[in-house]
Amino acid sequence: MSDSRLEWFLKGSATLWVTGPGARQLVARLQRQGVVVRDVRFTADGVMLRVSVAALRHLMASRRAYGVRFRVVERHGAPFLGRRLVRRKAFAVGAVAFVAILYALSSIVWRVEIVGAEGEDQEAELRQAAAEAGLQVGQWKSHLAPPVELAERMVARAPNYVWVGVEVKGSVAVVRGIPKIPGVPQASQQPCNIVATRPGVILDVQASRGRVMVKPHQLVQPGQVLISGLLTDGGPSVPASGHVFAEVWYTSDVSIPLRVSSQGLTGASVSRDYLAVGGTRLRVWGFQEAPPVVYERDRETDWHVGRWRLPVQWVHATLYEVKPAVWQVDVAAARNEALIMAASDVRSLAGGEMVILGQSILQERLERGTLYATILTRVQQDIGAKAPIPETGSLPKSQGAAQS
Repeated sequence: MSDSRLEWFLKGSATLWVTGPGARQLVARLQRQGVVVRDVRFTADGVMLRVSVAALRHLMASRRAYGVRFRVVERHGAPFLGRRLVRRKAFAVGAVAFVAILYALSSIVWRVEIVGAEGEDQEAELRQAAAEAGLQVGQWKSHLAPPVELAERMVARAPNYVWVGVEVKGSVAVVRGIPKIPGVPQASQQPCNIVATRPGVILDVQASRGRVMVKPHQLVQPGQVLISGLLTDGGPSVPASGHVFAEVWYTSDVSIPLRVSSQGLTGASVSRDYLAVGGTRLRVWGFQEAPPVVYERDRETDWHVGRWRLPVQWVHATLYEVKPAVWQVDVAAARNEALIMAASDVRSLAGGEMVILGQSILQERLERGTLYATILTRVQQDIGAKAPIPETGSLPKSQGAAQS
C-alpha cells in the first residue's frame, strides 16, 4: 500500500491501542501483507500503532483470528479535521477570516518612503507627485500602474527631479529620486576690488584679473585693497579676481580636565523576554531584579506572513550592569588634546579651505585638576573678498605690478 504522507493526510489515519495475546503476531502479519504501520510501540499490556483508514479493514478481518481488541486513541487527517471544523463553525469562520484579513492587509500600500530628497521641500514635492500619480498610503497594490509608468508620471509632476524610480516591497513603496543640479551662477561683470577680510602676512598672490597691490611678506589689515579693479588712474575698471593667500593668526582658550569620568560594564547581566504588540511590551520571562545602573541591548524577531511584517514580535533584552570609572590623564596627553581642540576651533572660525602652519602654547596653568591653555595657531588661507570700487576712481598706492 502507498506510504505517501500526503495520501495519509488526505484519506485519514488513526492511532490504535491493540491488546490481546496475539497483538504482536497481528502486527507481523500486517507487515507481511504490505500494510504500512507507523509509530509502533510495544508494551507489556499491548501495542500502540498507527495505520491508515484504508488498512482498518485488515484489522477487522484479523482481530478474531488473533484474539485481539483495539481502541481508537486518536484520529488524524483531513476527513476528521473537516468534521471537527463543521462542529466548530465559529473557529472555522475565524480562521478563514484571519487568512482573508492578512491577505487584504498585505495587498495595501501602508507606507511610502522617499529616498534621495534633499530637504523637506524636495521630499514634499516628490510625495505630492507620487500621490497625484496614484501612489499613496491606503492604495491597493493591484490598482497601481506599472512602476515604469508611475515613475514617468512623477517626473512629469516633479520639475525639480531629473529621474524617479519606484519599487514596491511588500506593503512598502520606495520612491527614489535624483534632484536636478542647479545651474552654476555666472560671475558678476560689475567692476570691483579684492580686499582683505582679516589681518595677515601675505604669502602668495594669484591674480587672474586686475592689478596686484601687495607683495609677499607684507602685513595687511582688514579692508586693504589686495587686487584692484582699476588698471590705471582714470582708466578702465574690471571685476578683479584671484586668490590671495596669507598667514593668519588665531588665539584659542582651551580647558582640558585631568580626571575623566566614564562608565564601564562589570560583566554582570540579566535577561528578559517580552512580547511586543505595536509599541507596547509585555514581559513574559525574566523577573530577576536589575542592577541600579544598566545598559540595555535588545534583539527583536522579524516575523512575516509573506511580505507583511506581523505587528506581534518577540524581544529578548539583556541588561548589563554599568559601573562608573575615573582615570587620570597625563599632562602631556592633555596638551596634545588641547592642540587638537584648538585646531578644530580654528577650522570652524576660518570657514573654507585652510592649512595649519603651526601651533604654539602661549600660556598654560593647572588649576583644580584642569589644564587651562592659550594656544596660538598659524594658518594659511585665502583672505580676499570682493568689494565695490570707491567712487574716487584713483588707484591706491602700491608696489605691485598690473595684470589684466
